[in-house]
Amino acid sequence: MSGLGLELKWGRSNTILVCHGLFIIFITVAFVIDARHSRLPNKLTLCGTLFGVLFHTVSGGWNGLLFSVIGSCTGFLMVLVLYVIGALGAGDVKLFAAIGSMMGVMFVIQTLVYAILWAGLIGLFLLLIQRKMRVTGSKLAGWLFEICALHKFETLFELKQQKNIKFPFMYAVFPAVALTIYYSLL
Repeated sequence: MSGLGLELKWGRSNTILVCHGLFIIFITVAFVIDARHSRLPNKLTLCGTLFGVLFHTVSGGWNGLLFSVIGSCTGFLMVLVLYVIGALGAGDVKLFAAIGSMMGVMFVIQTLVYAILWAGLIGLFLLLIQRKMRVTGSKLAGWLFEICALHKFETLFELKQQKNIKFPFMYAVFPAVALTIYYSLL
C-alpha cells in the first residue's frame, strides 16, 4: 500500500494468466451459444474485442494497444476473405477479430489454420456419414478445375450459392484454440 491508495504490482506472468483465463471463458461461452443457436451474437464478439483492446492497453500501454489492434485487424481480415466466398458467417469474422484482440497476431493465425484443418476433418466425417463423398468430390474437382485451369475466379463466389453441409464453425474453433494454447505453452 502506498499512501491512501492501493498499488497493485502485477508481473507479466500474472497478466498473461488473467488474459488466458478470461479468453478461455470467452471461447467457452461462444462455443455454447454457437452450438445451441448456430449464431454468435454481436454483443459477445464486440465485448471480446473491446476487452482485448482495453486489457492490453491498460497492461501494456501503447505497445499493448498496438498488439491488440493489429491482432484484431489480422483476425478480422483473414476471416473476412472466407466470409466473402461464403465459407463462414459474419459472426465468425467478428469472433476472430475478438480472438486477435485478446491473444495477438500469431495466436489468431495459428488458431485459424488449426480451425480450417479441424473443419476439413469434420466436413469429411459428415460427408462419410451422409454418404455424399463421391458427389461432393466430383463437384469439388470441377470447381478446382474451373478456378485453376480455366482461371474462372468467379466460381469462388458461385460456391456461396451451393447447398453445402453446414455446422457451427465453433466445432472447429474450440479444438483449434485448445491446440494453439497447448503449443504456445511448449
